Amino acid sequence: MSIIETDFLSKEHLSPLMTSKNPLENLLNLALKMSQKHYEFYDKTANSAEVPQVKALLRVLADTEYDLIFEIQHMIATGVLDEIEAMGKVDVSDIPPDDTPFAPERNDTDPRIFVCNKALEQEIKGYTFYLSLATRAKSELVSRVFEYLAFIKSQQIDKIRKVCGTF
Repeated sequence: MSIIETDFLSKEHLSPLMTSKNPLENLLNLALKMSQKHYEFYDKTANSAEVPQVKALLRVLADTEYDLIFEIQHMIATGVLDEIEAMGKVDVSDIPPDDTPFAPERNDTDPRIFVCNKALEQEIKGYTFYLSLATRAKSELVSRVFEYLAFIKSQQIDKIRKVCGTF
């Protein structure tokens, strides 16, 4: 069992507001799986990283992803309303994050660049996915949930750019 798998999502913990008839539950479960996958990548890669800056970046990304996993689990368990009220409205920039890879010509020869580009690719996909769900949402509540998740991904992209831009 992975460190991020808990019984927090067991049936007795789920709110009656979040039933299988509620499409938001399915979307949040999808977001949860994505965050778990990202966490596992960052954690596994950090364990084998030899460059201190890359290891530190991966640990920060893993920690952020770990926190996000618990936020999503809490949203599922509480029916989302607590999280929405607590976070308020976040502004997702109209300008998408820069998805230009770092030094693609060095991707096969420099493990730092490879890891940076893989992390960037993952976070761009997550950002795009969440923003897409936010713009297609049929309610303000659902839109705000996914704008928030996109905002978290944009912050992670900024962290990647800051560290990896120095290589």
